[in-house]
Amino acid sequence: MRKITKLSVVAALVLVMGMFLVSCGAEPPLAGDDAVGAWTLTGAEYAGMELTAEDLSTAMDEMPVFTINEDGSANFAFGGEDGAGTVTKNEDGTYTLSDDTDQTINFTIEDSVLKLDYTAMNMVMNFEK
Repeated sequence: MRKITKLSVVAALVLVMGMFLVSCGAEPPLAGDDAVGAWTLTGAEYAGMELTAEDLSTAMDEMPVFTINEDGSANFAFGGEDGAGTVTKNEDGTYTLSDDTDQTINFTIEDSVLKLDYTAMNMVMNFEK
């Protein structure tokens, strides 16, 4: 009888430990981060010129939307075209967007404005939630 009781206790401990380990999954890399959410283009800075959403709307039917998820995945939708990538937060508080190409794009979030820096084109795109 003692043998059955010990076996029951061991089985219960193994079951509880197994449930504990399963519930201890890693938190998504951007959980609770300001970057998470859907961001819509509200302006741009190009070659020293400031362009507002109104300026841009004359050339676009709809504004691009950049969505960042807690797991670090990201989507970009514009004019029926979609792109996907991964966002990582750097130690200095900046972010890096990368996709399946070798190109990466850095961005910051300042005063609730996501500033996507296209250095190669001398352009910064501003997004807001």
